[in-house]
Amino acid sequence: FEDFMKALERVSPVPMEYMDISSEAKGYFSPSEQRIVIQNDMGESQTVKTAVHEIAHSLLHDKDNVRVEGIEEGEKKSRSTKEVEAESVAYTVCQHFGIDTSEYSFAYVAGWSSGKEMPELKESMDTIRKTASQLITGIENELREIQLQRSQTMEKAQEPVTLVVAECCEYHAL
Repeated sequence: FEDFMKALERVSPVPMEYMDISSEAKGYFSPSEQRIVIQNDMGESQTVKTAVHEIAHSLLHDKDNVRVEGIEEGEKKSRSTKEVEAESVAYTVCQHFGIDTSEYSFAYVAGWSSGKEMPELKESMDTIRKTASQLITGIENELREIQLQRSQTMEKAQEPVTLVVAECCEYHAL
């Protein structure tokens, strides 16, 4: 969990922090402050899913900084489309890494996609695919780097230590 969260923090285009959120929200992305806030003290899978969801918002729905190549600016999309995209990306990324968020994600997407026409949902599919792919690649690269750093640190810790013992001098009373 710690390695995965560290990898998420590294792939996030904005800083992530953890705090108590006064609303019912589990997290949020603030375009004006360029940061992500995640609710403290949630379970591991909910924390991971929320972090990926908010990173997806920061990649896709910041009108001044859309960060996925080939994606239009987020301002032109409705709030429901943005939520469907972010949660679908979170579900896809989590599923790739063996984290099952289907119970939460399916209900969330169903709620936000209610009343949407099929062409509008299909339009989001390419956005979801590109963003999920970018995040999966980034997370895998960061996890490899984290694991490499750990193994190098462990190898150093296991190297034999050479002690140099200096001969003591005799002290003579004057």
